[in-house]
Amino acid sequence: MSPRFSNHREGYRALGQAIHFGDGDLEDSPQRTKHKQTLFVWLLAITIVCTVLDFSMIVWDQFIRVDLRSAASSSDKLEQLPFQNPYLNLEILYRDPDFKSSTHDPIINNGPVIAQVSNRERQKIIPPFQRYNSVGRDRAPIYERRLLVTHELESIAQFRVLDFGMENCSLSLTVPPRNSTGDLLYADLGDSIILDVWSLPAKHKLDLYNLSWSKLPRPRVHIGHMNVSYGKTYRMPSFSCKSQSYQTFALSCSTPGCLVNVTGKDMGPSGLYLYQSQTI
Repeated sequence: MSPRFSNHREGYRALGQAIHFGDGDLEDSPQRTKHKQTLFVWLLAITIVCTVLDFSMIVWDQFIRVDLRSAASSSDKLEQLPFQNPYLNLEILYRDPDFKSSTHDPIINNGPVIAQVSNRERQKIIPPFQRYNSVGRDRAPIYERRLLVTHELESIAQFRVLDFGMENCSLSLTVPPRNSTGDLLYADLGDSIILDVWSLPAKHKLDLYNLSWSKLPRPRVHIGHMNVSYGKTYRMPSFSCKSQSYQTFALSCSTPGCLVNVTGKDMGPSGLYLYQSQTI
């Protein structure tokens, strides 16, 4: 066989192999294209889902969640705002040695409501006592505050200090004579009841309509005793109380077999109240 013919034969063989390999690549090309298209569709779907989720979270955080949170806790936030002193520069005025202060009568500061909590059922919420009068077809609440104390129940009272310069406070309790009231005092030792009085560190207004033992601010500090008797007013030692501040107290039994059920009425010295006297 001549060298020229041999060279031509090898050339044809190489060309055949190239054509064979080319046919294989052409056969694999649709599968590769389909695989790429599927991968592209999945990546596009994942991108769209992630974008939608991100946008939804932004909307939730900036609009919906803020509105729900503000609606649920707007009253709490308002209660936490500090009270602004309505008496501007009075402190400067009263520091003047030549200024003569006028005399003011003491203030009877009645809390709007007295709540009860159970020291046994510490999660239990007890609705505050409230009586109603019929007014036509409707009913209106009577302004009364019920001090109810037993060995299981404690009473929680909160007062906001009124007025500048009336910042000498004393927790007080006035009980009418036995024959002129439906108030009830009882103990194993007789009609004279001894109550423990505790101070609670509440800097803001408590929700007395949604209160339980477990929700009380801690720590509580024992500040003394209160003797409760028919026809008498008991006033605890006075303390300095800043104007507009909250003063919160818990009253519990100290006497065995204790039962105290005293209702404060109207705006005068009746039941449990905060007695404020002049300091300037």
